[in-house]
Amino acid sequence: MNISEYRRNGDSQQLGTVSQAPAKFIQICASQDDLFALDGEGNIHQYNFNAKTWVKLVASRSHEGRT
Repeated sequence: MNISEYRRNGDSQQLGTVSQAPAKFIQICASQDDLFALDGEGNIHQYNFNAKTWVKLVASRSHEGRT
C-alpha cells in the first residue's frame, strides 16, 4: 500500500510515498532532527518519526536562481 503525502522542506513542498516494505539501504545520513537513506536504486528516503515509517522522496527540479 502506497500513500502519497506532501512534506514541507523550507519553502518548497516535496511529494513522497509511504511504503510498507522499505528498500535495502546502502547509506544513511543523520542530522540533529532528520534521518535520510539512499537505496540501491538511487532513491532517497526520509524517516517520518511520527508515523515510524520511511517516506520515499520524489525528485523535483526548481528553476529558481537560474538565468
